[in-house]
Amino acid sequence: MIRLYILMLSVALVLGGCARGVDNERVRVDVIEDRPRPFNISANPLPLASAYLRAATAQGLVTFDAKGRVAPGIANRWIVTDDGMSYIFRLNKIRWNDGREVTSDEIASLLFARIREMRKGRFNAELAVIDRVVPMTGKVVEVRLRAPMPYLLEMLAQPEFGLARKGFGSGPMQAKRLGDAMQLQMKGLDETGEPVLLPETVTVRRSSASLALAKYAEGQSDFVEGGRFEDYVLLDAAAINAGDIHFDPVPGLFGLLFTGSGPFLSDRQNREAIAMAIDRPKLLTAFDIVAWREALTLVPETLPNRLPMPRPEWTAQQIDGRKEMARATITRWESANGEVRPLRVALPRGYGGRIFFARLRADMAAIGLDVERVTGDKQHDLRLIDRTADQSSPSWYLDQLSCTVTTICSLDADRLVGEARMAGNIDARAQLLTQAEAELQEMRNFIPIANPLRWSVARPGLLGHFANGRGWHLLQYLGRDTT
Repeated sequence: MIRLYILMLSVALVLGGCARGVDNERVRVDVIEDRPRPFNISANPLPLASAYLRAATAQGLVTFDAKGRVAPGIANRWIVTDDGMSYIFRLNKIRWNDGREVTSDEIASLLFARIREMRKGRFNAELAVIDRVVPMTGKVVEVRLRAPMPYLLEMLAQPEFGLARKGFGSGPMQAKRLGDAMQLQMKGLDETGEPVLLPETVTVRRSSASLALAKYAEGQSDFVEGGRFEDYVLLDAAAINAGDIHFDPVPGLFGLLFTGSGPFLSDRQNREAIAMAIDRPKLLTAFDIVAWREALTLVPETLPNRLPMPRPEWTAQQIDGRKEMARATITRWESANGEVRPLRVALPRGYGGRIFFARLRADMAAIGLDVERVTGDKQHDLRLIDRTADQSSPSWYLDQLSCTVTTICSLDADRLVGEARMAGNIDARAQLLTQAEAELQEMRNFIPIANPLRWSVARPGLLGHFANGRGWHLLQYLGRDTT
């Protein structure tokens, strides 16, 4: 059925572009969005396609390079004071896309305004550490902090912190509407030093996963971005060559967050029983993805800034023994309190969501529980969290599980994360975050299952595309030799 659907879509497409090669001077990109929305670089939160457009046309002080490393943006270099309380940026001599020269006064004002605006979104907790942004003499801007913030650059490189003045960014690309798409060109200088637009173009469209892959299969697209687990099975249906598929080794959270607060889920032992019963290797192998690895801890054990901490004790046991213990826990609770109603699990649409739910339902049936699949806008007891990490800090992971997002939480953990954020040195910060993680691990309000799965499809020969640990493949690098 899936293959037939893709085939029907493919036949409906214009068949004039079936060449398998890639023209790096005319790159065509489809960004997957479940429900494609109009381009809007001012939206909060930013849809994925709009995030790419903002990163290309309204760069921040820093950005990411093609391999996901922090790189110069509006600022060409920066220093951090010895006490970690100040970041000082020296600006490039660049112009806004309307031709006006960028000044430090404007950048300081725009950045601080953007910080205030973004405090209403997912960066809220970290942004509280920023005291102010100050223009200095010449082309210099200083970001002053209330406490050391070792991951500030990673945050400022996010597309959300690209700066725009009266609707104009500073590049490195300029965009114009092309029907439902946006066409972008790199900014450059002519022989006299005057700004010009280079002839090469990158055209960006927003598409559902099935339509994006159909376009790619028919040679109508060179690059498909934004693939997630729920759409992975469509790659086989669209007969995409294995060599064209690229996985990004992104850190983050992929698992089930407890959101219900009824008598059954309010019992920590019941939540632990559910976590114990999930057969992670069997669930992941159902997708036949070698790159997908299971997770057993809230914060990745490989994170450089995480102190060692024991896994939950049950993780050392075989799955059959874990399920037997979990079933005994559920049986005892039901004997004392009555039968448990089916648990509602919010999962994304897509065939991957069906596979995930089938495996989860089988695991829950083995311990005497029934589950129902619902969408995220319906009342639910558990919700799948699938997010890539914005920062390489344990605090990011713990923020996603705080009392601001679920009623099953730990106020003590939230307090410890807040104290860590304002700690004066790295060692104290690490100790406090370890204590907070231990609190949340004991709380059992989240079931880690795997690392997030992010994939893209790139036509052989496409320049400027590299799998990376950020999962960002910025438009300004596509079609260009960045080696």
